[in-house]
Amino acid sequence: MSHVSSGFCVTDIEALKQVVAQQCPELELVKQATYRTWVADNGGLVGDYPLPWSYQIKLLGKVAAKIGKDAMISAAKQAGVDLPANLLDLENHPITLKQQRDLLQNPEFKAAYDDVVKNHVGKDAEYVIRYKKGQGPENAYEIGLTKHPTNQGEFIMATDFYSQGNGLLRAKGLGMHQSAGGKDTWGAELKKSYAINAAERKIQQQIKAGNPEFGSYKKTTLPDGRVKIEVTPRSL
Repeated sequence: MSHVSSGFCVTDIEALKQVVAQQCPELELVKQATYRTWVADNGGLVGDYPLPWSYQIKLLGKVAAKIGKDAMISAAKQAGVDLPANLLDLENHPITLKQQRDLLQNPEFKAAYDDVVKNHVGKDAEYVIRYKKGQGPENAYEIGLTKHPTNQGEFIMATDFYSQGNGLLRAKGLGMHQSAGGKDTWGAELKKSYAINAAERKIQQQIKAGNPEFGSYKKTTLPDGRVKIEVTPRSL
């Protein structure tokens, strides 16, 4: 099994680092280029999940560089897959597992897939969230923060949630993998706290800068668990 998943984007590393330190006592966020997944332990992916969209873009970019974009789109169509004219659209509409399997019947796509799995998955991080030394299972996977392909300063949070990330997602304050309605989620506690902290930091920066539209703010937890932040302009 191998369930590498990504999608949640981070724009404030310091805000994320603060949340990890405050609510995940067993974990740490460090500067690191590799993050552990099934690939590191087994040399490849099983293929029971599609690649995350960011790796799909890398795969298709390799095919386009080799045979040309038009030839790639034509080859994909022959396999029954309509690729978007702008590959960045895969962020919102990624290739499905069936489509990936259809594409991999073509040797050009299969070679590019193998290349991405071997040389990119788990090897393209800027930061990593991992267990501190002496904490958690020795073979636990890690969360990688990889660069967004186009948005400078934005990072994509990725991990392998198989068996709760080999124990990673059981860490306090992180949030375990859940699957419902065909959708997989993980790290909900960490992601929610990060979103709140990042928003508060932006507001505080605007207040400190003297922006008249930011005088003060109030944070309220709603009955359904969501958090509402209301900003009041500065009095003149």
